[in-house]
Amino acid sequence: MEERQDTNFQDMADEKVAALASAGNAAASDYLIQKYRNLVKSRAHAYFLVGADTEDLVQEGMIGLYKAIRDFKPHMHTIFSAFAEICITRQIISAVKTATRYKHAPLNSYVSIDRPVYADESERTLQDVLTGEKDLNPEELVINEEAYKDMELRMNEVLSDLE
Repeated sequence: MEERQDTNFQDMADEKVAALASAGNAAASDYLIQKYRNLVKSRAHAYFLVGADTEDLVQEGMIGLYKAIRDFKPHMHTIFSAFAEICITRQIISAVKTATRYKHAPLNSYVSIDRPVYADESERTLQDVLTGEKDLNPEELVINEEAYKDMELRMNEVLSDLE
């Protein structure tokens, strides 16, 4: 039965199929989504999104296609393919702009602390560099703090206020 409906959709203009889809016909929506999938992929390949791959942009384009199907108004006398292309492109551009905003910069330019620092030195990670060779225990921290305060007192005794 569903193949017959697809055949009927192939014989219809996209504007009429979109009108049926807007009215809630799921088969019409599926037909348009399948028909315009390649358009979405071609539009997605034209853009680059930091920290994401092409499939993420394809998904954004599919959201744009869904919105085009949902929002298409046949009484506006527009061509569905042009309307869908605009909706797809705008959704992809919106996703790229959103992802590249300054507030997302930390997410897009992260550095893993578990990755090796140098390619030739595969065992040493950024975490090792930041924490040092050995971790200090609480006793060593207290002793170091007392030594620092003692050194500061001696420097204050020996040096003048200007120094």
